[in-house]
Amino acid sequence: MYAEFEVHRTMIRDRVRTEAFRRAINSVVRPGDIVLDVGAGSGILSVFAARAGAARVYAVERTSIAVLAEQLAAANEVAEIVKVIHGDITDIELPEQVDVIVSEWLGGFGIDEGMLAPVIAARDRWLKPGGAMIPHSVTAWTALVHDRYLADTIEFLREHPFGLRLEVLVEKTVNEIIYSGTFRHLAEGDRRSEPRQLWTTDADRIPVEQAQAPHEAEILLPVHDHGTANALALWFSAELAPGISLSVGPGDPPTHWGMTTAPLRSPVELKPGMAVRARVRTAPARPIGTWTSWAIAMPGADWEEHDEQSVWDEIDE
Repeated sequence: MYAEFEVHRTMIRDRVRTEAFRRAINSVVRPGDIVLDVGAGSGILSVFAARAGAARVYAVERTSIAVLAEQLAAANEVAEIVKVIHGDITDIELPEQVDVIVSEWLGGFGIDEGMLAPVIAARDRWLKPGGAMIPHSVTAWTALVHDRYLADTIEFLREHPFGLRLEVLVEKTVNEIIYSGTFRHLAEGDRRSEPRQLWTTDADRIPVEQAQAPHEAEILLPVHDHGTANALALWFSAELAPGISLSVGPGDPPTHWGMTTAPLRSPVELKPGMAVRARVRTAPARPIGTWTSWAIAMPGADWEEHDEQSVWDEIDE
C-alpha cells in the first residue's frame, strides 16, 4: 500500500497531520543536527528537517516510493542534505549516530500499524544519548459511540438485500476493526461515554521488548446521558514535541485517519450513572500490522467478545 502515490497524496493533503509534524520538526531540529526519518515515504518530513537546518537527513524507506522521496528532495533543493536509503530500517547501516528521529508510525489508534517496534529498534541503535524522538509520546483512547455508518451497514445486510441472506457477513463485520479513512468522521455528539485512556507509549523510554509485545487494557467507561451505542471508538492523541500535539478522536478536526471503530454485535442502551467495562488488546501480526480484540460488559452481564484474528484464521483455513 505504501508504494502507491495515492496514499502519500492523501497524507500530504492532510493539513492537520502534516502541519503538526512540520511544527514539531521546526521546534526540535536545530541547525547542524543529524536527523533520521524512519519510514520516510514521500520524504516530506525529511524535507521539513532539512529546511529546519539539519546538516544531514537519512530518509529510510522500504518501498519503491523511495524514488519519490529522492525527487521531492531534489525539487526542493535539499538533495545534498537528504540522503534517501531504499531499505528496511532493521537492515541498513548509517555512517553516524543521529540527534533526532522522526517517524510517522501512527495508525488509527497509534500502534495498530505495527511500525512502533522498528522505530524503537532504530532509536536504540542510532539515536545519540539525549536525542529527541518525534512523536515524543502517544496515548490510545476509547469511548462508546454511535457510528451511523456502521448502523446503516448492519441494517442493510440484515434486510436481505437482493433477496439474499447475508447474516454470515454481519458476523464478519462485527469482528473487524473498521477504518473509515477520509470519508467519515465522528462528531463529539456521537460519543456515548466519557473517553478513557488505554495506554501511553513513551517513545523516549519504551523498551523494544515492550514495543514488540501485545498492548492491552481494561477500563470503565462512565455514561452520563441516555443513548444507544453500537461501537467502541479507538483513537490516539500524540505529543509530537513539547507544546505541539495531535489528536484524531470524535470531535477533533478531520484527518486522513478518519475514525477507527470496533463494532458491537447489537446496539446497547445506556443510562446515566452506568459504567460499562471495556477491554482492548492489540498484538503484532506477521508479517506486518496488528490483530485487535475487544469486549464490553454491561452492568451485571457477561463479556461480549470480538476478535478479528479469529475471523481471518477461519478464512485462511
